[in-house]
Amino acid sequence: MESYKTKGISRRDFLKIFTTGSLGLALAGNTVGIASASSSVLLPADQQKALLYDATLCSGCKECELACKRYNKLPDEKVDDLTGNTLTLIKRYSSEDGQQVSFRKYQCMHCVEPACAASCPVGALHKLEDGPVVYDSYKCIGCRYCMQACPFGVPRYDWSLSYPLIRKCELCYLREAGPACAEVCPKQSLIYGQRGDLLEIAKNRIQANPGKYYQDRVYGEFEAGGTSFLILSAVAFENLGLPIMDDKALPDRTQWAINIVPLIFLGVGGTMSAIYKYAKEKQSNNGKEES
Repeated sequence: MESYKTKGISRRDFLKIFTTGSLGLALAGNTVGIASASSSVLLPADQQKALLYDATLCSGCKECELACKRYNKLPDEKVDDLTGNTLTLIKRYSSEDGQQVSFRKYQCMHCVEPACAASCPVGALHKLEDGPVVYDSYKCIGCRYCMQACPFGVPRYDWSLSYPLIRKCELCYLREAGPACAEVCPKQSLIYGQRGDLLEIAKNRIQANPGKYYQDRVYGEFEAGGTSFLILSAVAFENLGLPIMDDKALPDRTQWAINIVPLIFLGVGGTMSAIYKYAKEKQSNNGKEES
């Protein structure tokens, strides 16, 4: 077996490089700990802020879209999907035979256990104590893990900026009266309140109108561990573009992979830096010996 010396790296140098790489891993572990510790203690899910959207009452007037634009000072644009400047969107569904027509309000679902926040290595996306999932642009490093993690395809890059930022609905968490979209809904198809109260309202509507709502259930009550944007519909949820999911929270499935990403990133970076530094020192010493 060749020794470290014959390969050009002494045992002492190897241990020096390994120690530096290990330091990188330790720093990475601290980074994960800091990001996790930054999240506050959450209220019980039934006490968190939420929205109930009843698609059977929605007329597609798009007043909610306009209210969102006004409050967030976003420019008007004609789009058929969420963008960095369109945080909520009313979409229309029609079956092939035209017998079923429905609208759907497309926005952040504000998951009880959000995959986007769990996937963010720096805590730029995090859940507030009372429920809304919000974004801190000063922490964001632009990795876009949140875009890949969200099962609803919500977070978007705002490419209109020279330094693109993630944009998504934040449930107007700074607005005293609650979300601007819910305040202007003329049909009361969108209601703002505590999640537990809204679930009770939704179930009362289902009980009072047998056969009106799809499978007599509320989308978001259990899906992906539960969401704070709850939906009632007469049309199959998948036809409205909503993914079919079980009741297991996504972070529970992927936490091990999420935790190891920054460890690998910083650990490998520390090791490569140490190797580069060693190679430069070795080259410099060889040059001095030759002269």
